[in-house]
Amino acid sequence: MDRSERPVRRVVTGNGPDGTSRVISDSANPWRYPRGGGSKIVYNELWTFDSAPVPLASETDGADRPMSVSPPAEGAHFRITQAGLEDNAAVDPKAAEAQFAAMNANALSETKAGGRHWHMHRTRTVDYGIVLWGERVQVLPESEFTMRKGDVIVQLAHWHSWDNSKSASAMMFDMIGGEYPDGS
Repeated sequence: MDRSERPVRRVVTGNGPDGTSRVISDSANPWRYPRGGGSKIVYNELWTFDSAPVPLASETDGADRPMSVSPPAEGAHFRITQAGLEDNAAVDPKAAEAQFAAMNANALSETKAGGRHWHMHRTRTVDYGIVLWGERVQVLPESEFTMRKGDVIVQLAHWHSWDNSKSASAMMFDMIGGEYPDGS
């Protein structure tokens, strides 16, 4: 099994009815979503909340909801993106865009046609991303740079895409709802 295909283990802990700490669930993450269109990207949704402060007494699984590439407008989500080594020419941009649109129910993400990469987009969020293993290239409208294991990125609603044509990788993201710099 390719490292990028290995299931992510998700352990959820909390409190029992008597207030004691306990494991609520421990399994391979059940909330895995392929990027679509022939892309080798898989989103592992780990937890989402709609607003803060987050109610912590509930045992409702925060990831048990329809897949959304963006978090709720006033909330956040936590995911691990696994990206297999990808041949960009093998990706069907129209099919990938259709899948992206289907996963963009809250419309906090938008795509940009004619960009340097097949998936130029921006999301109305502040994103904290950490490369867990491998390398990933962030493609900007006029440049690009490589992120390596341990590197951290803070993304502020800018146009970009991620390219994994040189290396498989995994990145952890915490995405929090925000506003575009132009106020839209």
